[in-house]
Amino acid sequence: MHFVRLYARVLQQLGQDKRVAGWLSFANVLLVLALFAEPILFGRIIDTLTRASSMAHAELWTALWPYIAAWIFFGLFTIVCGTTIALLADRLAHKRRHVVLRNYFEHILQLPAHQRHGRHSGRLMKIMLQGSEAMWGLWLGFFRDHLSAFVSVIVLIPIALYMNWQLASLLIVLCVIFVVVTNQVLKKTHSMQGAVEAHHSDLAEHVSDTLGNVALVQSFARVRHEVETLKGLSDRVVRAQFPVLSWWAVVTVLVRSATTLTVLSILLLGLWLFTQNLITVGEIVTFIVFASMIIVRLEQAVSFTNRLAMEAPRLVEFFDVLDTLPQVRDLPQAQAPGRLQGRIEFKNVAFSYDGQTTAVKSLNFVVEPGQTVALVGASGAGKSTALALLHRVFDPDEGQVLIDDQDIKTMTLEGLRQNIGVVFQEALLFNRSISDNLRVGKPDATLDELTQAAKQAQALEFIERQHEGFNARIGERGRALSGGERQRLSVARVLLKDPPILILDEATSALDADTEVRVQAALEVASKNRTTLVIAHRLSTVRHADFVLVFDGGQIVESGSFSELAQAGGIFAKLVSHQFGLSTK
Repeated sequence: MHFVRLYARVLQQLGQDKRVAGWLSFANVLLVLALFAEPILFGRIIDTLTRASSMAHAELWTALWPYIAAWIFFGLFTIVCGTTIALLADRLAHKRRHVVLRNYFEHILQLPAHQRHGRHSGRLMKIMLQGSEAMWGLWLGFFRDHLSAFVSVIVLIPIALYMNWQLASLLIVLCVIFVVVTNQVLKKTHSMQGAVEAHHSDLAEHVSDTLGNVALVQSFARVRHEVETLKGLSDRVVRAQFPVLSWWAVVTVLVRSATTLTVLSILLLGLWLFTQNLITVGEIVTFIVFASMIIVRLEQAVSFTNRLAMEAPRLVEFFDVLDTLPQVRDLPQAQAPGRLQGRIEFKNVAFSYDGQTTAVKSLNFVVEPGQTVALVGASGAGKSTALALLHRVFDPDEGQVLIDDQDIKTMTLEGLRQNIGVVFQEALLFNRSISDNLRVGKPDATLDELTQAAKQAQALEFIERQHEGFNARIGERGRALSGGERQRLSVARVLLKDPPILILDEATSALDADTEVRVQAALEVASKNRTTLVIAHRLSTVRHADFVLVFDGGQIVESGSFSELAQAGGIFAKLVSHQFGLSTK
């Protein structure tokens, strides 16, 4: 992405605070004009003093007073204006940094899981933090220093040309040298810095992945290996970064050399012009001060360009994520459906993950409110895909999914998902208190409601054993609890949410027999008076389903009650025979 367009994107992120940014820009212009007034006034004072021998004291003070008064005014103005700019720029940058961070976070949470699979969570977090940090630094530097630097260059040239075109030409040459050198170094280092940032991302991903699997690392005695891997990634970052730093060091040397030669040239040319009566001493002093000012401003401009070049890969990554549109999102006319009854219908539904291999096809079935339906079949048969289509993890390529005779695409995602509760095979829990995890289902739940839901899910007993009860923190992903305890919390969370539709995605498959009995009892409570869809490999858990859908190759190949299918001699009957080790009769 071109640097100008990239920074234009950064400025767009100012959002509703663009008016404040506009006032800051205007204030920077005024500040620059005031700063340039000072060397001009200084030069006038010098010229007046050179004529002092031919003037009376009263006449001298009369001549000097307007310049001194103007200098005092502009000096006070620059102090007040500079302080105001610094204060407002700080507030603007800090405020927008957190707004951008929140917007990115919200955007990531709205992306379907399959659109995040290409980026590790550690990499996404690094992109969020470093991208918002980069914008904060650019906004702060730009409005506090760098904008005035660019404005100074633009304002200086016409003023200098008006005063003396010979000396002004030297300043113009200096500006051209700055631009050419900086542009060449940007071309040299752009791809290098991109490689550096890629190594940084690999490092962040490795650290996050390792910390998330500490138990695995320790149990397989891989601590040294993981540390050595991290060291290798760090060495790669350093090796890639050094050439970039070397090029910017070259810029510093060339710029310093050019500025020294420019000041010397201004002095020598000014002395020659003075001997020709083409310039005054005050004008020579003014141009030397001009040169000093412009050198500082050009160095600030180079510093800004350097920072933008260094941050460019991070910003590109940030905007790449931000520009990723969710494949599943609310249609413009989508409306919240309110509480649904729970009648589900699949009409000729087909879906493919890659556009080539069909995951499910020709799905046609109806589930009436309050019924329990079991989806069985081999792994990869399409069961999970079908239920993912129900709560819009994906949208079907063909056909319709209806709830209460409404196409779910016409519903808002939030409204649809408020009507669906999911208990996953792996209990998904936050590193927060038990009450915080339960209130995911109902944020305003009272303690009595938490207690009732936990009791129904057979979770109250182990919660009360905790020293802090509902306020006990359960660790990352709930690791302070056993598998069965985590799963019962998941059931309690769904009970608290009280949705009309319940999805049980192999909710007991990872549990031992004793724990499974407890969780299964909790699930039976959860499924009462709800439309329930169950994916289960253990057929014993779906004996009481109203009917069973057997999936094979992405299609429903058998449907009926448990007993009917068990005696039909088909795929389901073979599954029953295999699991129970007896005749299906």
